[in-house]
Amino acid sequence: MFTHEMLRREWITAGYKSDMGSAIACRPPADSSTIRLYNLTSVEHALSNIENRRIKVSRFADLNDPFELLAANFKEHKTRQVVRNWKDKSHSLMGLLCFAGDWSEPVMWSHYAEKHTGVCLGFDVKRSTVEQVNYQDDRILAALGPASTPGMLSEELQQQLLCTKSGGWRYEEEFRRFVSLNDAAADGPLHFWPICGDIQLAEVILGPLCEEALESVRRKVKQHFPSAVVFKARLAFQSFKIVPDSRTIL
Repeated sequence: MFTHEMLRREWITAGYKSDMGSAIACRPPADSSTIRLYNLTSVEHALSNIENRRIKVSRFADLNDPFELLAANFKEHKTRQVVRNWKDKSHSLMGLLCFAGDWSEPVMWSHYAEKHTGVCLGFDVKRSTVEQVNYQDDRILAALGPASTPGMLSEELQQQLLCTKSGGWRYEEEFRRFVSLNDAAADGPLHFWPICGDIQLAEVILGPLCEEALESVRRKVKQHFPSAVVFKARLAFQSFKIVPDSRTIL
């Protein structure tokens, strides 16, 4: 098996950060048209996603950023209402798959993985299907022009609003895939997207405080995704980061 530093060099050569969380745990995607991205969640949801080979579709109105789709700087009430109407319309028709570019940031585990007791799922995703979020310290200066209905927002402005967030969220390094709710599988009030084709499970990382038995998770993952690696994370000894527990890497 390659040494940890040999693996790290592979990640760097592939264009990733030198301190990627998985840089000593496994190899990066072999195909440059694919990117490794991460989704953090609770143990319960992670195991359900693995068993059912699916990932939850997020909805705009349920995201934790109150400025979602409202990144434009509009002073007039009329123009603000146009954008809010467009946000409502987008919520009713579209969802998104939310991914992080890395999993080593402890705030991510606190917010999305049940205070470090959850699981991070690492996916190989086709680059052409995802959009990278643009983080701004100031809201977008934009003009609606003569348009007065949600459907008349320019395509360029819509794209900016879909992929712009406050700079305070930079630590997430977020990537998004937008999907039609009509194409997603409905399960009660929730929607899900299949893990197949251009989304493949590559890693399963148990949080530092996760109490689920590692070998039990390995067996479950092997049943559904034989090539995915499973390991546990720990608190770093010399930095404020979450890192792989090398004792659990096969």
